[in-house]
Amino acid sequence: MHRTLSAAALAAVLFVPAMAQPAFLTVSATAPTGSGLYQKKAINVPFADVDLGTPQGAAALLDRIDAASRAVCGERADRPMDVVRARVFAACHKQTVAAAVEAVNAPVLTQFAATR
Repeated sequence: MHRTLSAAALAAVLFVPAMAQPAFLTVSATAPTGSGLYQKKAINVPFADVDLGTPQGAAALLDRIDAASRAVCGERADRPMDVVRARVFAACHKQTVAAAVEAVNAPVLTQFAATR
């Protein structure tokens, strides 16, 4: 059961628009809801305003990616997670953040994310 639940929760997709300077990426994941069903959620993460060549810019974008990933993977302050749900969430969050960092393909962001 854990394997099936994890596989569905880890269906993360990222999209970076094909243009010279992308303005945003879309972070999405399919994660379980409180009722046991699955729901796909997506959040656009803007980053045209950050300089990805600096540690400060990389940190700003990584914070945005982290927040979006937490939201699409189902973290909610008003709903505590049981052990199984916490494992599913952690795997979804980890994979979604890693995929977003890879999709942006900025060396400083990649290096910053690896040390965080």
